[in-house]
Amino acid sequence: MSAFNVAAQHPLQPREQTYLLDRKLLTVHSEDRDIKKWPKANHFEIILPQAYQNIESMRLVEANMPANYYTFSNEYQNTKLEFSLIPKNNSPPGPTADPFYLSLSANVNGIYTVDIQEGFYCPDELAAEIENKMNTAVTEYLNNAGISGTYDRFKVYYDKVSQKFWFGNSVDEFILQFDRKIDYTLKDCGQPVVWNRYTKWGLPSYIGFEKQSYVSTSDISAIEFDYTIPPTVFVTPLFAGFPVYFVKASSTIKIFGETTIYMEVDKCNSYDELKPYSKNTSNMYNNDYNGIVDSAFAKIPITTIPHGQIWESRNGLLQNLTVFDPPLERIQKLKFKFRYHDGRLVDFQDFPFDFTIAFNRLRNEIG
Repeated sequence: MSAFNVAAQHPLQPREQTYLLDRKLLTVHSEDRDIKKWPKANHFEIILPQAYQNIESMRLVEANMPANYYTFSNEYQNTKLEFSLIPKNNSPPGPTADPFYLSLSANVNGIYTVDIQEGFYCPDELAAEIENKMNTAVTEYLNNAGISGTYDRFKVYYDKVSQKFWFGNSVDEFILQFDRKIDYTLKDCGQPVVWNRYTKWGLPSYIGFEKQSYVSTSDISAIEFDYTIPPTVFVTPLFAGFPVYFVKASSTIKIFGETTIYMEVDKCNSYDELKPYSKNTSNMYNNDYNGIVDSAFAKIPITTIPHGQIWESRNGLLQNLTVFDPPLERIQKLKFKFRYHDGRLVDFQDFPFDFTIAFNRLRNEIG
Protein backbone atom coordinates (compact mmCIF):
# COMPACT_ATOMS: atom_id res chain seq x y z
CA MET A 1 0.00 0.00 0.00
CA SER A 2 1.29 3.48 -0.87
CA ALA A 3 2.55 5.67 1.95
CA PHE A 4 0.99 8.70 0.28
CA ASN A 5 -2.66 9.77 0.09
CA VAL A 6 -3.12 9.37 -3.63
CA ALA A 7 -6.91 9.93 -3.35
CA ALA A 8 -6.48 13.52 -2.26
CA GLN A 9 -6.95 16.31 -4.77
CA HIS A 10 -3.31 17.30 -4.39
CA PRO A 11 -1.38 14.13 -3.57
CA LEU A 12 2.00 14.51 -1.85
CA GLN A 13 5.05 13.93 -4.06
CA PRO A 14 8.30 12.60 -2.54
CA ARG A 15 11.14 15.06 -2.79
CA GLU A 16 14.07 13.90 -4.92
CA GLN A 17 17.40 13.77 -3.09
CA THR A 18 19.96 16.19 -4.55
CA TYR A 19 23.66 16.62 -3.85
CA LEU A 20 26.27 19.36 -3.94
CA LEU A 21 29.80 18.69 -5.18
CA ASP A 22 32.28 19.75 -2.55
CA ARG A 23 36.05 19.94 -3.20
CA LYS A 24 38.63 19.16 -0.54
CA LEU A 25 42.39 19.51 -0.99
CA LEU A 26 44.95 17.35 0.80
CA THR A 27 48.62 18.33 0.82
CA VAL A 28 51.14 15.59 1.51
CA HIS A 29 54.89 15.88 2.13
CA SER A 30 57.31 12.99 2.12
CA GLU A 31 58.28 14.00 5.67
CA ASP A 32 54.72 13.23 6.81
CA ARG A 33 55.35 9.47 6.79
CA ASP A 34 56.31 7.39 9.81
CA ILE A 35 59.99 6.93 9.00
CA LYS A 36 60.30 3.83 11.19
CA LYS A 37 57.55 2.05 9.29
CA TRP A 38 58.38 3.59 5.92
CA PRO A 39 62.14 4.34 5.74
CA LYS A 40 61.97 4.98 1.98
CA ALA A 41 59.81 7.76 0.56
CA ASN A 42 59.02 5.72 -2.55
CA HIS A 43 56.46 3.67 -0.60
CA PHE A 44 54.53 4.91 2.42
CA GLU A 45 51.10 5.24 4.03
CA ILE A 46 49.47 8.15 5.83
CA ILE A 47 46.36 8.63 7.99
CA LEU A 48 44.22 11.53 6.78
CA PRO A 49 43.60 14.51 9.13
CA GLN A 50 39.92 13.62 8.90
CA ALA A 51 37.88 10.90 7.23
CA TYR A 52 36.57 11.90 3.79
CA GLN A 53 33.12 10.56 2.89
CA ASN A 54 31.12 10.10 -0.31
CA ILE A 55 34.13 10.52 -2.59
CA GLU A 56 32.97 10.95 -6.18
CA SER A 57 36.45 11.43 -7.69
CA MET A 58 40.12 12.05 -6.92
CA ARG A 59 42.95 13.62 -8.86
CA LEU A 60 46.53 14.71 -8.43
CA VAL A 61 46.46 18.47 -8.97
CA GLU A 62 50.02 19.44 -8.03
CA ALA A 63 53.37 17.69 -7.67
CA ASN A 64 56.69 19.18 -6.59
CA MET A 65 59.28 16.45 -7.15
CA PRO A 66 63.08 16.48 -6.78
CA ALA A 67 65.30 16.44 -9.85
CA ASN A 68 68.37 15.42 -7.85
CA TYR A 69 67.63 11.84 -8.86
CA TYR A 70 70.34 9.33 -9.71
CA THR A 71 70.47 7.54 -13.04
CA PHE A 72 73.07 5.15 -11.65
CA SER A 73 72.29 3.55 -8.33
CA ASN A 74 73.03 0.27 -6.59
CA GLU A 75 69.26 -0.11 -6.18
CA TYR A 76 68.86 0.11 -9.97
CA GLN A 77 71.64 -2.50 -10.42
CA ASN A 78 73.55 -0.42 -12.96
CA THR A 79 76.80 0.63 -11.27
CA LYS A 80 79.07 -2.35 -12.08
CA LEU A 81 80.85 -3.89 -15.04
CA GLU A 82 83.43 -6.66 -15.43
CA PHE A 83 86.41 -7.22 -17.70
CA SER A 84 89.46 -9.44 -18.08
CA LEU A 85 92.95 -8.82 -19.41
CA ILE A 86 95.11 -10.74 -21.87
CA PRO A 87 98.47 -9.08 -21.21
CA LYS A 88 100.86 -8.60 -24.10
CA ASN A 89 104.65 -8.68 -23.77
CA ASN A 90 104.99 -5.86 -26.26
CA SER A 91 107.83 -3.98 -24.56
CA PRO A 92 111.40 -4.03 -25.80
CA PRO A 93 113.96 -5.87 -23.65
CA GLY A 94 116.11 -4.09 -21.11
CA PRO A 95 115.23 -1.32 -18.69
CA THR A 96 112.04 -0.46 -20.57
CA ALA A 97 110.64 -4.00 -20.24
CA ASP A 98 107.02 -4.20 -19.10
CA PRO A 99 107.07 -4.52 -15.28
CA PHE A 100 103.46 -5.77 -15.15
CA TYR A 101 103.46 -8.53 -17.75
CA LEU A 102 104.38 -11.55 -15.62
CA SER A 103 101.97 -10.68 -12.79
CA LEU A 104 99.08 -9.99 -15.16
CA SER A 105 99.79 -13.22 -17.04
CA ALA A 106 99.17 -15.13 -13.80
CA ASN A 107 95.62 -13.70 -13.77
CA VAL A 108 94.80 -14.04 -17.45
CA ASN A 109 91.47 -15.72 -16.69
CA GLY A 110 90.70 -13.48 -13.73
CA ILE A 111 87.74 -11.12 -13.64
CA TYR A 112 88.17 -7.48 -12.63
CA THR A 113 85.08 -5.69 -11.32
CA VAL A 114 84.37 -1.98 -11.59
CA ASP A 115 81.87 -0.28 -9.28
CA ILE A 116 81.26 3.35 -10.21
CA GLN A 117 80.05 6.01 -7.79
CA GLU A 118 76.27 6.37 -7.62
CA GLY A 119 74.87 9.53 -9.15
CA PHE A 120 74.01 11.41 -12.32
CA TYR A 121 76.72 11.75 -14.97
CA CYS A 122 77.37 13.75 -18.08
CA PRO A 123 78.92 11.49 -20.77
CA ASP A 124 82.48 12.79 -20.32
CA GLU A 125 82.22 12.43 -16.54
CA LEU A 126 81.03 8.84 -16.86
CA ALA A 127 83.85 8.00 -19.29
CA ALA A 128 86.41 9.42 -16.84
CA GLU A 129 84.86 7.54 -13.90
CA ILE A 130 84.87 4.18 -15.71
CA GLU A 131 88.43 4.70 -16.98
CA ASN A 132 89.70 5.53 -13.51
CA LYS A 133 87.92 2.57 -11.89
CA MET A 134 89.21 0.10 -14.52
CA ASN A 135 92.79 1.22 -14.02
CA THR A 136 92.34 1.19 -10.26
CA ALA A 137 91.02 -2.39 -10.33
CA VAL A 138 94.15 -3.61 -12.13
CA THR A 139 96.45 -1.49 -9.96
CA GLU A 140 94.96 -3.01 -6.80
CA TYR A 141 95.52 -6.51 -8.15
CA LEU A 142 99.17 -5.71 -8.94
CA ASN A 143 99.80 -4.09 -5.57
CA ASN A 144 98.25 -7.07 -3.77
CA ALA A 145 100.61 -9.29 -5.78
CA GLY A 146 103.58 -7.28 -4.51
CA ILE A 147 104.12 -5.24 -7.69
CA SER A 148 104.49 -1.51 -7.11
CA GLY A 149 103.33 1.07 -9.61
CA THR A 150 100.12 2.36 -11.12
CA TYR A 151 98.34 0.76 -14.04
CA ASP A 152 97.05 3.51 -16.33
CA ARG A 153 96.73 1.85 -19.74
CA PHE A 154 92.95 1.86 -20.04
CA LYS A 155 91.37 4.78 -21.84
CA VAL A 156 87.60 5.36 -22.07
CA TYR A 157 86.34 8.00 -24.45
CA TYR A 158 82.94 9.44 -25.34
CA ASP A 159 82.64 10.33 -29.02
CA LYS A 160 80.29 13.33 -29.11
CA VAL A 161 79.52 12.90 -32.82
CA SER A 162 78.43 9.26 -32.79
CA GLN A 163 77.33 9.51 -29.12
CA LYS A 164 79.11 6.23 -28.43
CA PHE A 165 81.62 5.01 -25.87
CA TRP A 166 85.05 3.66 -26.80
CA PHE A 167 87.22 1.47 -24.55
CA GLY A 168 90.94 1.30 -25.31
CA ASN A 169 94.21 -0.02 -23.91
CA SER A 170 97.66 1.16 -24.90
CA VAL A 171 99.33 -2.26 -24.34
CA ASP A 172 97.08 -5.13 -23.33
CA GLU A 173 94.28 -6.97 -25.05
CA PHE A 174 91.08 -7.07 -23.00
CA ILE A 175 87.61 -8.59 -22.94
CA LEU A 176 84.54 -6.73 -21.72
CA GLN A 177 82.61 -9.47 -19.92
CA PHE A 178 79.13 -8.04 -20.39
CA ASP A 179 77.49 -11.46 -20.65
CA ARG A 180 78.07 -12.23 -16.97
CA LYS A 181 75.35 -11.58 -14.40
CA ILE A 182 76.58 -9.38 -11.57
CA ASP A 183 74.98 -9.77 -8.16
CA TYR A 184 73.87 -6.72 -6.19
CA THR A 185 73.04 -6.45 -2.50
CA LEU A 186 69.82 -4.40 -2.43
CA LYS A 187 68.71 -2.37 0.57
CA ASP A 188 65.20 -1.86 -0.81
CA CYS A 189 63.49 -5.26 -0.91
CA GLY A 190 60.83 -3.93 -3.30
CA GLN A 191 63.25 -3.53 -6.19
CA PRO A 192 62.88 -6.03 -9.07
CA VAL A 193 65.89 -7.88 -10.50
CA VAL A 194 66.71 -6.34 -13.90
CA TRP A 195 69.23 -8.81 -15.38
CA ASN A 196 66.75 -10.79 -17.53
CA ARG A 197 65.45 -7.70 -19.33
CA TYR A 198 66.62 -6.73 -22.79
CA THR A 199 67.35 -3.12 -21.85
CA LYS A 200 68.41 -1.33 -18.66
CA TRP A 201 69.81 -4.64 -17.42
CA GLY A 202 73.03 -3.12 -16.08
CA LEU A 203 75.66 -0.43 -16.59
CA PRO A 204 76.80 -1.76 -20.02
CA SER A 205 73.25 -1.37 -21.37
CA TYR A 206 73.22 2.33 -20.45
CA ILE A 207 76.48 2.99 -22.29
CA GLY A 208 75.46 1.24 -25.51
CA PHE A 209 76.47 -2.41 -25.19
CA GLU A 210 74.60 -5.69 -25.60
CA LYS A 211 74.52 -8.60 -23.16
CA GLN A 212 77.59 -10.33 -24.62
CA SER A 213 81.38 -10.43 -24.29
CA TYR A 214 83.43 -8.02 -26.40
CA VAL A 215 86.98 -9.02 -27.39
CA SER A 216 89.10 -5.99 -28.17
CA THR A 217 90.33 -5.29 -31.68
CA SER A 218 93.96 -4.37 -32.37
CA ASP A 219 95.29 -1.46 -34.38
CA ILE A 220 98.94 -0.74 -35.10
CA SER A 221 98.51 3.03 -34.81
CA ALA A 222 96.90 5.49 -32.45
CA ILE A 223 93.12 5.86 -32.51
CA GLU A 224 92.05 9.44 -33.05
CA PHE A 225 88.99 11.48 -34.02
CA ASP A 226 89.29 14.02 -36.81
CA TYR A 227 86.30 16.24 -36.01
CA THR A 228 88.43 18.38 -33.67
CA ILE A 229 91.39 20.58 -34.59
CA PRO A 230 93.89 19.18 -33.86
CA PRO A 231 92.39 15.66 -33.97
CA THR A 232 91.52 14.16 -30.59
CA VAL A 233 93.84 11.26 -29.76
CA PHE A 234 91.97 8.49 -27.98
CA VAL A 235 94.69 5.92 -27.31
CA THR A 236 98.34 5.75 -28.36
CA PRO A 237 100.69 2.70 -28.22
CA LEU A 238 102.74 2.80 -25.03
CA PHE A 239 105.64 1.07 -26.80
CA ALA A 240 106.49 2.24 -30.31
CA GLY A 241 105.76 -0.24 -33.07
CA PHE A 242 103.25 -2.27 -31.07
CA PRO A 243 99.46 -2.22 -31.38
CA VAL A 244 96.72 -0.71 -29.25
CA TYR A 245 93.44 -2.48 -28.45
CA PHE A 246 89.93 -1.06 -28.48
CA VAL A 247 86.17 -1.78 -28.38
CA LYS A 248 83.47 0.52 -29.74
CA ALA A 249 79.97 0.51 -28.25
CA SER A 250 77.21 -1.12 -30.30
CA SER A 251 74.75 1.76 -29.90
CA THR A 252 74.38 5.23 -28.44
CA ILE A 253 74.31 6.12 -24.75
CA LYS A 254 71.15 6.09 -22.63
CA ILE A 255 72.41 7.74 -19.45
CA PHE A 256 69.91 10.54 -18.79
CA GLY A 257 67.49 8.40 -16.84
CA GLU A 258 63.73 8.05 -16.86
CA THR A 259 61.15 10.43 -18.32
CA THR A 260 58.18 9.52 -16.11
CA ILE A 261 57.37 8.67 -12.51
CA TYR A 262 54.23 6.59 -11.91
CA MET A 263 52.34 7.31 -8.71
CA GLU A 264 50.21 4.53 -7.28
CA VAL A 265 47.51 5.06 -4.66
CA ASP A 266 46.26 1.81 -3.18
CA LYS A 267 42.67 1.01 -4.27
CA CYS A 268 42.40 4.35 -6.14
CA ASN A 269 44.28 3.65 -9.40
CA SER A 270 42.68 4.20 -12.81
CA TYR A 271 45.56 4.11 -15.35
CA ASP A 272 45.87 1.04 -17.55
CA GLU A 273 49.43 0.13 -18.47
CA LEU A 274 51.21 -2.33 -20.76
CA LYS A 275 53.83 -4.54 -19.17
CA PRO A 276 57.29 -3.95 -20.70
CA TYR A 277 59.93 -6.36 -22.03
CA SER A 278 57.72 -8.65 -24.11
CA LYS A 279 59.50 -11.03 -26.48
CA ASN A 280 56.84 -13.45 -27.76
CA THR A 281 53.68 -11.47 -28.43
CA SER A 282 52.98 -13.24 -31.76
CA ASN A 283 53.30 -16.79 -30.45
CA MET A 284 50.28 -18.97 -29.83
CA TYR A 285 52.06 -20.64 -26.93
CA ASN A 286 54.12 -18.91 -24.24
CA ASN A 287 52.78 -15.56 -25.38
CA ASP A 288 54.13 -12.99 -22.92
CA TYR A 289 51.98 -10.02 -23.94
CA ASN A 290 50.51 -8.55 -20.80
CA GLY A 291 48.73 -5.46 -19.57
CA ILE A 292 47.83 -4.19 -16.11
CA VAL A 293 44.40 -2.72 -15.40
CA ASP A 294 44.25 0.10 -12.84
CA SER A 295 48.01 0.05 -12.39
CA ALA A 296 48.62 3.69 -11.40
CA PHE A 297 46.89 6.78 -10.10
CA ALA A 298 48.94 9.47 -11.85
CA LYS A 299 51.76 9.87 -14.36
CA ILE A 300 54.27 12.58 -13.42
CA PRO A 301 56.59 13.68 -16.25
CA ILE A 302 60.26 14.34 -15.48
CA THR A 303 60.86 17.57 -17.35
CA THR A 304 64.37 18.47 -16.23
CA ILE A 305 67.71 16.89 -15.40
CA PRO A 306 69.79 17.47 -12.27
CA HIS A 307 70.20 19.85 -10.71
CA GLY A 308 66.70 21.26 -10.64
CA GLN A 309 63.16 20.67 -9.49
CA ILE A 310 60.04 19.31 -11.18
CA TRP A 311 56.84 21.23 -10.59
CA GLU A 312 53.68 20.09 -12.32
CA SER A 313 49.99 20.89 -11.95
CA ARG A 314 46.70 19.90 -13.57
CA ASN A 315 47.07 23.04 -15.71
CA GLY A 316 50.37 21.70 -17.00
CA LEU A 317 51.15 18.09 -17.84
CA LEU A 318 49.17 16.20 -15.21
CA GLN A 319 46.32 14.27 -16.81
CA ASN A 320 44.72 12.06 -14.20
CA LEU A 321 41.25 11.56 -12.74
CA THR A 322 39.85 8.60 -10.85
CA VAL A 323 36.04 8.49 -10.70
CA PHE A 324 34.24 6.18 -8.27
CA ASP A 325 30.85 4.72 -9.22
CA PRO A 326 29.29 4.30 -6.77
CA PRO A 327 31.12 6.92 -4.66
CA LEU A 328 33.50 5.69 -1.99
CA GLU A 329 31.75 5.82 1.35
CA ARG A 330 34.82 6.66 3.40
CA ILE A 331 38.58 7.17 3.08
CA GLN A 332 40.70 7.27 6.23
CA LYS A 333 44.13 6.16 4.94
CA LEU A 334 46.12 6.44 1.72
CA LYS A 335 49.07 4.32 0.66
CA PHE A 336 51.43 5.65 -2.04
CA LYS A 337 54.07 4.07 -4.24
CA PHE A 338 56.39 5.87 -6.68
CA ARG A 339 57.96 3.76 -9.42
CA TYR A 340 59.12 3.75 -13.01
CA HIS A 341 57.35 1.97 -15.85
CA ASP A 342 59.55 -1.11 -15.47
CA GLY A 343 58.64 -1.52 -11.80
CA ARG A 344 61.81 -0.12 -10.20
CA LEU A 345 61.00 1.99 -7.17
CA VAL A 346 62.24 5.58 -7.42
CA ASP A 347 65.39 6.15 -5.39
CA PHE A 348 64.73 9.67 -4.09
CA GLN A 349 67.97 9.71 -2.08
CA ASP A 350 66.02 11.12 0.91
CA PHE A 351 65.32 14.34 -1.00
CA PRO A 352 61.96 15.79 0.22
CA PHE A 353 58.98 16.25 -2.10
CA ASP A 354 55.29 17.10 -1.83
CA PHE A 355 52.05 16.84 -3.77
CA THR A 356 48.38 17.82 -3.57
CA ILE A 357 45.37 15.57 -4.10
CA ALA A 358 41.87 16.96 -4.71
CA PHE A 359 38.81 15.04 -3.46
CA ASN A 360 35.40 15.76 -4.96
CA ARG A 361 32.78 14.87 -2.33
CA LEU A 362 29.04 14.54 -2.67
CA ARG A 363 27.10 16.38 0.05
CA ASN A 364 23.40 15.95 0.64
CA GLU A 365 21.73 19.25 -0.20
CA ILE A 366 19.03 18.63 2.42
CA GLY A 367 21.59 17.96 5.14
